[in-house]
Amino acid sequence: MATILLRSPRYETLTTPSGAVSAKLELTIDSTLRYVIIKDCTAGSPILFEIAELCRDYLTPAVTLDPANYPSNSIAISRAIKFYPQANAGGTQVGTTDTATHIGLDGYGTFNEGSNPTVGTRTMLFTPKYAASGNTFEIFVPTNTAGAFQYTDSSGAIQNNDFTAGDTSDTVETTTVIITRIDCTKYGAGRKIIFINRYGALQELWFFLKEVNTTNVKSDKYQRNIISTTGTYSNLNHPIKTFDKQGKVSHSLSSGFYPESANAWFEELLLSEYVWMVRPRFASPSSNEIVPLTVKTSNITHKTSLNDKLIQYTIQFEEAFDYINNVR
Repeated sequence: MATILLRSPRYETLTTPSGAVSAKLELTIDSTLRYVIIKDCTAGSPILFEIAELCRDYLTPAVTLDPANYPSNSIAISRAIKFYPQANAGGTQVGTTDTATHIGLDGYGTFNEGSNPTVGTRTMLFTPKYAASGNTFEIFVPTNTAGAFQYTDSSGAIQNNDFTAGDTSDTVETTTVIITRIDCTKYGAGRKIIFINRYGALQELWFFLKEVNTTNVKSDKYQRNIISTTGTYSNLNHPIKTFDKQGKVSHSLSSGFYPESANAWFEELLLSEYVWMVRPRFASPSSNEIVPLTVKTSNITHKTSLNDKLIQYTIQFEEAFDYINNVR
């Protein structure tokens, strides 16, 4: 079993046995047979199937307000490869069925990491601070605030670890995660962004400094006739009529000061296809809500302590829906 990252290709390959001229892949996702793919093959040569794109169609990441109940956002994948002596999987099967099972996540590998990227077992699912003496894991959270991070267990499955508002460290799977507390009361309570990171896990990223919100409105207009049948008109009518008016709300968030090792988190945020913001409800500020966002910022300059002394980022977000409800 492997925990695979479905935003990068996943190649399943097997050497064709003697006497086989066609191969069949049966791809089962979450216990349901979804695809059957048949290809020609040559005895002694490898047969290759790419399954990530097919599997990802059945994975839609989600999030909850309660960090203790963050979903795993994974799918169970099983594939079986069979060989046949005739074209189009005809005749009696040659040899035995080769099967493999995987856990699929909405993550990705980089070009330099090579093909078929995977996530190891008992691994923290966020980018660590790399060091010669071993990787260390640290997150930054406002004072008196609870949260969570995700990891893989001994079988490679995603697990969720929540921590309390007073914790300053947490140990899971023999790894200690340092929870550094930040006082952001000068600008309020801070703003929590949750996104699917490169490992396919939910990651919390706090923006500790100011927030600027902007509403952008667009519309169409046309010139209309307001003359009545008697040749008069009301000066309260609109000769130039506005229609299809709609608004979009944007948010500019300042991160506050982070260490150089956090550059990877902001890079992953820009590359993420699933981003949410936690904020107080407009009609009931004592409770929170989650809103989906798109990241408008398309590039960042990686900052270093040598070049920039203090490292902070300002990221532009846009709500991933129209202000006026038009969902039909």
